[in-house]
Amino acid sequence: MSSDVDISMSQDEIIHAVKQRAMDVTMRTDYADRDCPELALPATPYAITQAESVLGFPLHPLHRRLLTDVGNGGFGPGDGLIGLPGGRLDDDGRSLVELRHVLWSGPKRAGLPEKVLALCDWGDSIWSCIDEKTGAVLTLDESGLTETPWCLHTWLIEWVRGEKLFGKMFVFHERTITNPFTKQLMMVRTPAGAIGAPFKRLKFD
Repeated sequence: MSSDVDISMSQDEIIHAVKQRAMDVTMRTDYADRDCPELALPATPYAITQAESVLGFPLHPLHRRLLTDVGNGGFGPGDGLIGLPGGRLDDDGRSLVELRHVLWSGPKRAGLPEKVLALCDWGDSIWSCIDEKTGAVLTLDESGLTETPWCLHTWLIEWVRGEKLFGKMFVFHERTITNPFTKQLMMVRTPAGAIGAPFKRLKFD
């Protein structure tokens, strides 16, 4: 899939735009109206080196710059980017290093594929992830990993422009239910399937 997002913004311009939005407590994450996380201090070069040593591979250059130039998590799409150890952790206190082994684990899988890390949590066991080798953004849900139209570059451009990324990640099923509090009918939309092709490259050379 290809994105029709204008990619004319340079990496420096993207970092500046992300930083500007992250400084606004009401816009720091997509869920800032519910519970806005504290913007973590930028990751140090030592923290990056240590994390990459544990992971066994380097972070994508733009992902690294987000963590070192903006903050070590706590901003961005969904509930905000998850940081390295010492930065903004997920709701269960896990860094992106730890989440690599937790997400998508099962009898036949020992966690996320090689060089794939979690970016942010959308709730309901839905995550955005990144292929650190290519910069491709992936959707992780109960059906597995799905390729999206975005790379990290275009994903961030859409976010700083205020696009509703979650609405572009899934086909939605609409149904009418009775509000348990008001007893009035209301329409709800639930994800019916991630948009994109299944992620096939589970190992890299």
